[in-house]
Amino acid sequence: MPTLSYTHETMPKSSEEFQRQMAEAMAAANPIDDLLELAADLRCFEEKHEMASDEFYSGFQTGKMGDDLDIMEWAAVYDLYLRTRREIEVALMHASVQSPVLELVPA
Repeated sequence: MPTLSYTHETMPKSSEEFQRQMAEAMAAANPIDDLLELAADLRCFEEKHEMASDEFYSGFQTGKMGDDLDIMEWAAVYDLYLRTRREIEVALMHASVQSPVLELVPA
């Protein structure tokens, strides 16, 4: 996941500069690397709480897991994991559909 770090000297001078830097970081990001990082984070939560993330999330959505900071963070990481995984799945589906179509189009 893209992160931007600043010191007092490197702080962007304007919101436009910050937005440009953020856009560059997002463009350079690799969703598969993000997914692997999120999966590692989820494993830590699962080991700590001795529960699979999908089971946890079902309980969280029905209000059975409480609202401690750790629980809220786990839910946020799992939600981001699901969205990132879906983004990758959609990209792969589009690529698999476009590739055969492009092969049929004469150059």
